[in-house]
Amino acid sequence: MQPTLTEQRLIGLARTLTRAREGSPFYRELIPAGEIRPDNAPAILRRLPQFDPDGWSSARAQLRSTSTDSIVTGFTNGTSGVPKAFCSTEAERTALRSSRLDDGRRRLHLAGISHGAVVGLDLAEEGDFVPLLSMRYADMAADLIAHGTADGARIRVLVGTTRHIKILTLHMLQRFGDLSAFGIETVEVGRDFLSPTWESRLRTWWGADIECVYGFSELRMCNARKCRTCAHHHFPPSCVAEVVDPADPDRYVPLGGRGSLLVTALYPYVEFEPRIRYRPGDMVEIAPRPCPEWGEPGFLPLGREAHCVTTGRSGDYLTPSDYVSVLADLPQVAVAFDHLYPDTDQRHYEAGNPRFKLVDNGAGPEVHVELRFDPLVWPRQAEEVADAVHAAVPADVRVLLYGPDRLHKPILV
Repeated sequence: MQPTLTEQRLIGLARTLTRAREGSPFYRELIPAGEIRPDNAPAILRRLPQFDPDGWSSARAQLRSTSTDSIVTGFTNGTSGVPKAFCSTEAERTALRSSRLDDGRRRLHLAGISHGAVVGLDLAEEGDFVPLLSMRYADMAADLIAHGTADGARIRVLVGTTRHIKILTLHMLQRFGDLSAFGIETVEVGRDFLSPTWESRLRTWWGADIECVYGFSELRMCNARKCRTCAHHHFPPSCVAEVVDPADPDRYVPLGGRGSLLVTALYPYVEFEPRIRYRPGDMVEIAPRPCPEWGEPGFLPLGREAHCVTTGRSGDYLTPSDYVSVLADLPQVAVAFDHLYPDTDQRHYEAGNPRFKLVDNGAGPEVHVELRFDPLVWPRQAEEVADAVHAAVPADVRVLLYGPDRLHKPILV
């Protein structure tokens, strides 16, 4: 009988902990002797320390396992925008490539050139790659989609972050008008939040399926796709996830609850630099019940832990996810324009995400929102925004509205 997905994860976890104990000086001291089996692996895992990105980096040299394989260094900047080096072996990259099902469709990847991949080793085998570093590159990507590649193939799958997909979509709408005739079948949108209205726009404009992917670039093998059955994300068999109480990391969050995500990347996808109980800094909400398709409860990404605030009720949090969808679909709300390139113009302004932040100043949670106009000059229109926010999120939260460029340090979503 074929093992279930959960059983596959536990088998992989037992193998991963065994390899870490054998190869990593750090884990050799922490993982007890004796056979590690699928039935006892979760208890062993739970006793190991958690690592946020800074803690993992500081212990990196001790965490590393011995390897005779070739080591390649790549770079990722993730949500923080700070470049970070990561190492991978040929065996790890081979395992990742073999885990992916090749459906024969040509892919075009839009990404920053240092985002989570070893260019030439990884992306060359995953399709065509265009880094959107300026609008000249957007024209290059548009030509590949409109006219095909040098070998005559047509692009069928478009892959990128929310921001990059929006930028290219708006650019091609302005250049060509109708996009549905180019034959794009699937648009994979990763990392950032995609509001319902923007998802509908992309589906209509491209005439394509929209797939939402959650992940963090330092662990590309753990990208989680949104399930069409339960509308939650699920990690692939290459990792094990835990969700813990941010205030008490030793306590697991129950089904339907919100908490901090921990991820353990499994062998053979990660071995040289183990990431065990890695805490990327994201909040998630566990589904209230298992998905009938996956047999496991999925999760909803909620945003960065640093951007969440408590409501005052035990275990209850307000998160960027609670607000980004409603704010992204209100034309009165300003959007971030830091994505604009020197050779572009304000026509691509709409590709940005809404400018807002959640604040807890001790008197209760607040959401601060920047508008495209001065709320003192247009009070009725400003009140409409506040009413829409209150209607979408039933919580006792103050809504503070700001004029253009008046909101200090809005969050990145």
